[in-house]
Amino acid sequence: MLKIFVSWSLVVFTLFSVLSNKLAAEGIFDTIISVDGAAITNYELEQRILFFSFLNEPGDTLISSRQSLIDDRLKMAAGSKDGFALTPTKLENAMLDFAKNSNQSLSELLNLLNEGGVDAETFRDYVEVGVVWREVVRKRFGSQSQPTESEIDRALAAERAEGDISVLLTEIVLPAGPSQLEESRKIARELAKITSIGSFSEKAKKLSVSSSRDNGGKIPWRNLKDLPNGLRQIIASLRPGQVAKPLEVQNAIVLFQLRDVEELGLKAPEIISMKFAKITGINSVLDLATKTVNSCNDLYGLVKLGKDVVLEMLTQHPDEIEQATALRLNRLDRHEMSIFSDSPDSIGNMIMLCERNYTTSADISRSEVAKNIRAARLTNLAEGYLAELRTNATVIFK
Repeated sequence: MLKIFVSWSLVVFTLFSVLSNKLAAEGIFDTIISVDGAAITNYELEQRILFFSFLNEPGDTLISSRQSLIDDRLKMAAGSKDGFALTPTKLENAMLDFAKNSNQSLSELLNLLNEGGVDAETFRDYVEVGVVWREVVRKRFGSQSQPTESEIDRALAAERAEGDISVLLTEIVLPAGPSQLEESRKIARELAKITSIGSFSEKAKKLSVSSSRDNGGKIPWRNLKDLPNGLRQIIASLRPGQVAKPLEVQNAIVLFQLRDVEELGLKAPEIISMKFAKITGINSVLDLATKTVNSCNDLYGLVKLGKDVVLEMLTQHPDEIEQATALRLNRLDRHEMSIFSDSPDSIGNMIMLCERNYTTSADISRSEVAKNIRAARLTNLAEGYLAELRTNATVIFK
């Protein structure tokens, strides 16, 4: 939610005075930064500073505005490379959503921005970059962000404090006082990309200010239930080797890497039914399925490839499923498949898990937990990709 304070007009007046003096000496539309050849002008920087002040962005608005505009150029270039073109309707809807989240109509928000000296085009450009970047991230990393059933079970157990889940973590604590914050943020973004447990531990010895640095940042086994609520969900969403999103606390930035996890007495939710597909057909068709089928809905297209292809879609309680089939399904995650043959000829069989349905909990939704895990992973992957774009970019300050 946007917080608009009474002092907004005073802030705008002060900022405008300072910026006007600066721009008097420099052309308002002069290029001040070049990002891989894409220009950022004095005017754009002035507008972004006013806009961020309107949003009550913390920290130095000049530094954050400059970096934000550089990132915008990189994000839009990535979107163009991936072929994303935002339609006027989609952009309009995104602007309406932004205004709704601030408990205002779009016209009310635009009027407030105009009173503060922020052009409607500045707001529109800011929203456009956000939408394009989300599409880029979904396309590139959507499949990598999907949690397995066991990972959802672990996160549910962590949320409910069920079972006994212990984790091995490595920590890096970076100093982040006012004079160190921006540099530590840059270091943290690079550290978050590390996947090697050994490399992360070596970085802890060199960079961490925690007492654990002498041990390479390694923390002994900790019960997941003993971690703070916010951290518990974050750690439960990690796979061994992954580094959580940097956490900013008072005068420090903290990163955690999951080294290992041990599950004892984990109470898994009860499966009340399983939806799955069984296909019988020639092996060439089944081989094609492994390359083209991504979900159970895609299987209907296989039936059209030959009259000898037989598809069955079934929903059964686990006790009703034939034993051999049940054993194969138990090894599959959602939309995974297994191909096997019960005869030496060219006819084979394929089974695909479409859905497991669980007993529901009044307080925690399984789908909500999965959504949270996906969101956390997408955030980490997006920040890593942006850090890579920054590293490879040619940025010239003029």
